Amino acid sequence: MNPELSRSLVVGDVFQINEKDGRKGWIGAFVLATRIEGWGIVGFVAHVATRDQQHHAYIRLPWDHVDYIGHAPLLPADLAQRINDSNPEQHGN
Repeated sequence: MNPELSRSLVVGDVFQINEKDGRKGWIGAFVLATRIEGWGIVGFVAHVATRDQQHHAYIRLPWDHVDYIGHAPLLPADLAQRINDSNPEQHGN
């Protein structure tokens, strides 16, 4: 993944784990970024626990193990609240 995109990468961006990762169970999974770092991303893969609840499997990945997909139009409420709390001027709060 080339982190030099035409836009800045932000929390809430979606990445797909590529074959360079080596953990076959993770390859192809979509990761929602919770942190963007110089070395790569920290994020989670969401999976359904029950009809009304999801679980998150967290993972850290270097840039060469992911491909940028886009920004998630809908974020889990807890992540959206953390983003708003950390960037009030960006969100008009």
